[in-house]
Amino acid sequence: MNCSDSVTICALATPNAMGAIAVVRMSGPDSLAIANKVFRSKTCGDLTSSEGYRTYYGTVNDSRNEILDQVLLSVYRAPHSYTGEDSVEISCHGSLYIQQELVQTLIENGARMAGPGEFSQRAFLNGKMDLAQAEAVAELISSGNRASHRLALSQMRGTFSGELSLMRSQLLELASLMELELDFAEEDVDFADKSRLQELLRALLNHIRQLCDSFRLGNVMKKGVPVAIAGLVNAGKSTLLNAFLGEERAIVSPVAGTTRDTIEDTLVIDGIPFRFIDTAGLRNLQHAVSGSQEQIEQMGVERSMETIRSSSIILLVIDASRPETFSESVQSVNDLVDDNIILVINKSDKISNIDVILSNIQVICRECFANCRISNIYTCPVSAQKKTGIDELKTLLVNLIRPVMDENTTLLTNLRHFQALKKADESLSRVMEGLHAGLSNDLLTPDLREAIYHIGSITGEITPDDVLGNIFSNFCIGK
Repeated sequence: MNCSDSVTICALATPNAMGAIAVVRMSGPDSLAIANKVFRSKTCGDLTSSEGYRTYYGTVNDSRNEILDQVLLSVYRAPHSYTGEDSVEISCHGSLYIQQELVQTLIENGARMAGPGEFSQRAFLNGKMDLAQAEAVAELISSGNRASHRLALSQMRGTFSGELSLMRSQLLELASLMELELDFAEEDVDFADKSRLQELLRALLNHIRQLCDSFRLGNVMKKGVPVAIAGLVNAGKSTLLNAFLGEERAIVSPVAGTTRDTIEDTLVIDGIPFRFIDTAGLRNLQHAVSGSQEQIEQMGVERSMETIRSSSIILLVIDASRPETFSESVQSVNDLVDDNIILVINKSDKISNIDVILSNIQVICRECFANCRISNIYTCPVSAQKKTGIDELKTLLVNLIRPVMDENTTLLTNLRHFQALKKADESLSRVMEGLHAGLSNDLLTPDLREAIYHIGSITGEITPDDVLGNIFSNFCIGK
C-alpha cells in the first residue's frame, strides 16, 4: 500500500508561536513544482531538477509576488525522505505573520493543508516505518523526561517491532504447516511437530506475558513512578514533600490532621520521573461520628490507604524523636505494602543515638513484616525541616528503579498494543489448551490465526482504516 499518487500537503512543522525560526514542511508529488513557483535562489534556478539532500539559500514570494522572507530550502527526493515522497522543508524567520503567509501561499499554489499526523501516516503507508514506530514518533515528541524519551526512541528504532515480527513469523510458519496437514489429511502425514509447537507456544506466551506485565512499568515511566509518603500524623510527611520539591507545596502545621486529602507533584530525578503523593496521617478513626470532623479525617485516611496500596514505592516517615510511635508507625502499613518500602527516619537531627534508633526500628520491622511479601526494606535518616539526607534519599529512589528499567529493554507504553497482546495471549492459550486436549488441527488453526492477526495489528501488517484514522488523529499537525 502506498500513497505516491496522493495530493501534496503542507503544514507548519514547528510550534505555532513566535520564535527565532520556523519550519514549513511540504510533501507529495508536486512539492518541488509548488516550491519552484515561490522560491528564488541564485544557486538553483529550477528546483524540479534538484537532487535530494540539497539545501539552498534564497527568498520566498507571497501571494502578491512580493518578497516575504529570506529562507533556507531543503530538498528530499522519494523514496529517501521521511514520508517516502518528494518533500521540501522551508526554514524561515519565526514571525507569526511570515509563518501564516508562507503556508497560505503554498496552499494557493496547489498544496493542501495537512491533517493531524498526515506526514507520519504517509510514512507508514509508504513503508518507511511500521505502525508501532509511527506511534513512537508521537511518544517521542511528547516525552518529558529521559526515561520516556528512551522508551520512545527504542520503539521508534524498531526494537519492539523486531520482537513482534519474529513472533508473528514463527506463528505463521506453524499455522501454515498445520493447514498443510489438513490438505493431506487422508494420507495421514504430519508436517507440524506437536511437541515443537507446544514448546514454541510456551515461549511465546511467556514473552507476551512479560510484555503485558511491563505495561504498568511503561506507564509509570511516562507519568511518573508513584511514591506514597505515608506515616502517622505529625511525622513530617508534608515537610518531606516540600523538601523534595524545594517549595512550600503542602501546608505544614503542628495540628494533627492538617493533610486530609492526597497532595501530589512530579519531580524528575536523574532522568526518571517520580510522582510524590503526600497522604493523610494514618490513625484509627473507625468509630467517628457521622458528619463530625473525625469522619472527614477518616475519609482522608481511607483514601491514603488506597494510594499506598497502588504505589510502587512507600516512603514510611517515622518521627525519630518519638520512640513510642515506632511500632504503631510500622504496623500502620503492615497490610498495605507488597514490595519496596523505605523507612524515612525523620527529625534525626534531634537525636544523638541514631544507630540505636535504626536498630530498634529494624527489629520492629522484622517482627511486623515477617509474614509479608516485602523483599526490600531500606532505611534513610533525614531532617526534612533542615533538608539534610534528602539527596541520599533521592539516590536511593533512583537506585531502586534504575535496575528495573535496565532489566526491561522493551516496555509497553501504548494501551492499544497492550490490548492487542492480551487478545493474542487469550488466543494462544486456547491453542495450548486444545493441544493438551488432543484437538485436531482444524479446531486449533482459527485461534492460531487470530493470534497472528492481533500481533500483526500492532505493527500495521493487518490494520483496518478506522484504526489508522483514530491513531493518527492524535498526532500534531505537521508531523
